[in-house]
Amino acid sequence: MKKIFLFAILFTSLISFSQTCDTLQLLKKKVYGFKPSELTDTLKSLKNNDLDLFWKTARNNPKEAASCLKTLIDNETADSYFCFDASSLLIRLDSTDTYLPTVIEGLKKCELNDLQLSTYLEICFYLNYRKQDITELATKLISVPDAKIFLSNHFLTLNAIDASIFLFNNMSAEIAEKTLISAISSGNSTAKHNAAVLLNLMATDNGDQFLNSLIETKQLKDFTIQFIMKDRKTFIIKPKGSKSRSEILESLNDVPYNFEKEFFGFAGNKELTGSACKMLNKQDLDKIRIARQKTTPGLSDEALHEYFALTTILMTVRDKKESK
Repeated sequence: MKKIFLFAILFTSLISFSQTCDTLQLLKKKVYGFKPSELTDTLKSLKNNDLDLFWKTARNNPKEAASCLKTLIDNETADSYFCFDASSLLIRLDSTDTYLPTVIEGLKKCELNDLQLSTYLEICFYLNYRKQDITELATKLISVPDAKIFLSNHFLTLNAIDASIFLFNNMSAEIAEKTLISAISSGNSTAKHNAAVLLNLMATDNGDQFLNSLIETKQLKDFTIQFIMKDRKTFIIKPKGSKSRSEILESLNDVPYNFEKEFFGFAGNKELTGSACKMLNKQDLDKIRIARQKTTPGLSDEALHEYFALTTILMTVRDKKESK
């Protein structure tokens, strides 16, 4: 009797999965197979209704839909927008991180020129937070010419460099450095420029050595070289301020903020930033890097400002001459 009962449950589950997947497959054929940029405003409105139906069907049966979406994404070879939209849906249905690798593979199949880059950035940021390997996805983002990413919650428009800071800053320095060097070496012209600028912002010994070699041998475009040199000049400031070393170290530990101490970050606080540049030395570089890695817990302009403030401290301290 027990075996019959278990079989009945299994059979019912299989029917439920089959019905859900059959419906999603039919809707996929009806709804997808288009490029958003080729639709008129009227067609976009109609298409949105169809997309809503696909999402609603999946959300009504999330467990069965997630398994079905995995199969559909794995088997898709041509429809870039479907891979993007289905991956966006799957990551919302997946409460156990089971399908995160499928989401990544789906995004790898996407052509970003015709997609909503803000959603792409948000998904990549979340995947990174969940300790997934997004190096290829981040490289895709910095390879998009004239990319504009609008974050509606903050009314903020980012270029590819600023947007990808949220991704590379949350990787280990070794992985970020390796990924950027690879993009400079073998990426398209957009990737080479953006990766070079980002690698310069990382301010590592290996990264600087690599960039300086390319600059000396003219293997970077003049525009990229000028951009890097301007950043190096901008982020290295004259160290001055009256805050004590202990105050600075405490503030580094509190990044990005500590409301109980009324500490709201280094950004916008010239006295604190200048004091950090004055009081810290090269033995403190690891502390500065650890603090900077904490500046981007979310996608916001405040996070970017704090990242750049810590970059100012990092580059200025690295530029200090060793005392004899």
